[in-house]
Amino acid sequence: MDHYNEQLVTKKTETKDIILRVLIIAATVVIIGITVFGAFLFRFLPLIVISAGACYLAYLLLMGTFVEYEYIVTNNDLDIDKISGRRKRKRLVTVKLGSVSEWGEYQGTEGNGVSATVMASDATGYGAWYLIAEHSKLGKIMVIFTPSEETVTNINFSVPYAVRKKLDFGEEKEEEE
Repeated sequence: MDHYNEQLVTKKTETKDIILRVLIIAATVVIIGITVFGAFLFRFLPLIVISAGACYLAYLLLMGTFVEYEYIVTNNDLDIDKISGRRKRKRLVTVKLGSVSEWGEYQGTEGNGVSATVMASDATGYGAWYLIAEHSKLGKIMVIFTPSEETVTNINFSVPYAVRKKLDFGEEKEEEE
């Protein structure tokens, strides 16, 4: 039976994101002020084009601070992509789920002896899971992510039997009559 699941997780805004946005806006305001003042002072109106370019660059930089992660489980593979500003996609890692040596809910103490860590969670600290696997290029890696129940179930089906978890997501929802 084939297993396929896609999940999109939006990274929550952190303090560093807010500071970066404020700095981008402040720099844009300064650049616009200088170019407009210079354009009227020196009577060289093409300087205003620099203001328009600064606004466009600020827009691109601000949109880049909004990040989403997409988890795709396809049979025995887990692909994690980073989407910046809803327009730029980058593949972070592809994990062969058959090579997973350990996985479960992330407590913060896992990952001793790994050569690389891929952080692809929503940055809330709740509901994070980890997996440790062998990667062809990176060696032993740890992936920290925030999967839904369906994604956890599909991953659990694909990992080796020795590392599978007994999943209990609470009672089944009662049907409304």
